[in-house]
Amino acid sequence: MLKHNDKTKDKLKIIFIYNIIYIGIAVVFYPLIPRLLNYPPGIIDYKPLGVSYFQQYCIIISVVIFLGIIVLNLLYKGIDNWKILLENNIGNNINEILAIRKKCFNLPYVIYFAQIVLSTLILFIVFFIIKTPFIVSFKIITVIFTFSTLGAVASLIFSKKILSKILLSTYKFGEKSGFRIGIKNKIFIHVIPIFMASILFTSLVGYSRLIEDKSEWMYRVFKEKLEQSFRDVTFINNINEIKEVFNVIDFRGVKYSKFIIDPSDKIITLDNNPLDKMFVLYLKNLSEKYGGRVYGATGEIQGVIIKIKGINGLWTIGIKYDVTTNILIITFLGTFIMLLILNSIVLYYFSSSLSEDISLVAQSLTNLAEGEKVDLDQKIPVTSNDEIGDLVVAFNKILDLEKENIRKIHEKHEMLIQSERLASLGQMIGGIAHNLKTPIMSIAGGTEALKDLINEYRESVDDLNVTKEDHLEIAGEMLEWVKEIKSHCAYMSDIISAVKEQAVQMNYSSGYSFTLEELVKRIEILMKYELKKYNCRIEMDIQVDLQTEIEGELNNLVQVFNNLILNAIQAYDEQGGKIDLIITAQNESIEFVVRDYGKGIAPEIKDRLFKEMVTTKGAKGTGIGLYMSYLTVKGKFGGNIWFESEQGEGTVFHLTVPVSKNRHNTEVS
Repeated sequence: MLKHNDKTKDKLKIIFIYNIIYIGIAVVFYPLIPRLLNYPPGIIDYKPLGVSYFQQYCIIISVVIFLGIIVLNLLYKGIDNWKILLENNIGNNINEILAIRKKCFNLPYVIYFAQIVLSTLILFIVFFIIKTPFIVSFKIITVIFTFSTLGAVASLIFSKKILSKILLSTYKFGEKSGFRIGIKNKIFIHVIPIFMASILFTSLVGYSRLIEDKSEWMYRVFKEKLEQSFRDVTFINNINEIKEVFNVIDFRGVKYSKFIIDPSDKIITLDNNPLDKMFVLYLKNLSEKYGGRVYGATGEIQGVIIKIKGINGLWTIGIKYDVTTNILIITFLGTFIMLLILNSIVLYYFSSSLSEDISLVAQSLTNLAEGEKVDLDQKIPVTSNDEIGDLVVAFNKILDLEKENIRKIHEKHEMLIQSERLASLGQMIGGIAHNLKTPIMSIAGGTEALKDLINEYRESVDDLNVTKEDHLEIAGEMLEWVKEIKSHCAYMSDIISAVKEQAVQMNYSSGYSFTLEELVKRIEILMKYELKKYNCRIEMDIQVDLQTEIEGELNNLVQVFNNLILNAIQAYDEQGGKIDLIITAQNESIEFVVRDYGKGIAPEIKDRLFKEMVTTKGAKGTGIGLYMSYLTVKGKFGGNIWFESEQGEGTVFHLTVPVSKNRHNTEVS
């Protein structure tokens, strides 16, 4: 059970900012909506359903905000637990933290699209079902789209700012998560909706102002025409009198409808098209207040009426007309679409150029970080004097630093190799000197014996008592000493040749291949002294033909085995022990196994072995031996090397190298 008193409140911050944004936008938009939608005068305060338009507006905004709070609360559920999870046994909570990181990446954009698309789509479906006039639907959807877009962009910016704190705090548990949105798409996401909303809003303002001015002119024209036509009619006896006058009234180029309301409130339209409910409500309740002017749901539908006395009361005579035309609407929509396409094209090429510049630097940095082949002399050209240009300049400086660092690494690498080889050679020379003492002393003794025999032979030349058999005996003894001296010289020659060849640099190649027999012989000669000194012995189990050839430089592989066997010797802490060297065939490779039964490798060293220069020998070791062995096997032989170790039980090093293509290994029967 997670417990923490200092629980973060990031979700509450996001919800609070969401409320502030939408309340602020609602307050700013409220006084503009009547003008944008061309609401008829007095309609704001009128309550056809018992609720004024202001009250309806407040209810709608409250519902939107309330639903938004519920949705945000559900989507961001558990996001505040990130700090608690970090402080309570992180090993068991890694999946929960990764889930929170994924939410931080994805949800701002999911909510962003939902705020813009869903609100507009739902409104469109509602208007389609209730068959709202196109122009009314278009204007209301435009206002809602603008409202939603401003709120969505603001919410996206502020929510990402809050969530970035979580991503920074949990960075070590994963770099990326969720779906990827590139720079180009981000620019479109932030700019295009705002651009669309701006054009639509501006167009709506211009359109509404045009409708307002045009409606004033049309009202005066229709009012004057209607009054002039019925100027001589002071009393109406029947509806036919009105129809006779109406028949001579004509307005070309304008869509209009003539209607009559008799004293019993029966509505009669001369074209048989019924009047919409809002027009009738306004006509009956508000038209007298505004001088006989009538409005529909918005200013696009208007009318003018006059009242004349007649039988049974007042007759209402009016004309309903459309202020707007299809040409006007098409012009606004066409202009909007052309501007949107033009700006989208410009924005696309701009964002593509920006994305390509950043991607070029990012890919170059990735290649550099992942060790891909990078031409350190091939710098990225600077093509802009801005932040992208600064990024390119910074990358070029990194290339220069990388080039200099590589040069220094190579220098130190060579120095370390030579240092290790000199240390190894020094160690071998000590053993070689000890091994050479015995043959040298034997050769010296043999030389003295030969000297004595030569003197004895010289003195016996004129001695008649010395028989032929005596001469043959002296010659035989001299031959025995010569044979013994020759064997010691051959042994010394082998040792000196091995040391001489081992002293050359590792990148020197004296041949393209060597046999297993040469390798084993060289190992036996060079390690003989160290094994004897520390009371260790090698037990070889060779299951491969000794004439099997391996491609590469013999000295390099000998150095690898010297390192492995020395480590095995030192694993016994000068107490002595057995070292196994097992050679077997593995498909097209040979596997070498070097096993000791010593103290093993400490756990904290295991993960670093072969990756770093680590040593457990203190000042006596450099840590380069196994590190260089790994590089040699992988880089110069195309093989592999790994190990298994248990403390107190010993260590096993496995080493595989390919055999020469000219001659494959075969198992010994």
